[in-house]
Amino acid sequence: MSLLSFCQWLSQTPLSIWLREAAYPFPVLLITHVISIALFGGMVVMGNLRVLGKAMRDVPVSQVIGQFRAWKWVAFAILLVSGTLVAMSDPMEYYSNVMWWISLGVLLVAGLNAAIFRYGVYRSVAAWDEAAIAPAGARRWAGVSLILWITMIFAGRAIAFF
Repeated sequence: MSLLSFCQWLSQTPLSIWLREAAYPFPVLLITHVISIALFGGMVVMGNLRVLGKAMRDVPVSQVIGQFRAWKWVAFAILLVSGTLVAMSDPMEYYSNVMWWISLGVLLVAGLNAAIFRYGVYRSVAAWDEAAIAPAGARRWAGVSLILWITMIFAGRAIAFF
């Protein structure tokens, strides 16, 4: 079964029809999705700004990142579930939307960037944890992270216009 065939089938399921045609599910999902983006994005930005040395310079990096970790995962889970349900509401529309595909691609790259940071540069955080400004490698990954998440927000918002 091709992806197009799957989207065609999915668009005819009772859940997809209900999400698309009922009065409240879609707006509630969009609101939930935007709130989860704000929560997740805010925590990502604060962690990145700390690594970049632009915020909370007197707080250890591990403390800033650690205090947000559990909440970031909760917000990210809500973001993924709500985003999946939004896409399920009209799979044919999203299938043909270039900005939706770009946002998924950027999400994948952002996840890869986060994994490289977490399991690469961040493993040596004990050596630079209390430094006002992290080493260049850590700052580079934090800067890339900020650019990716800002790009994803713009791409996600542009979905409505393509």
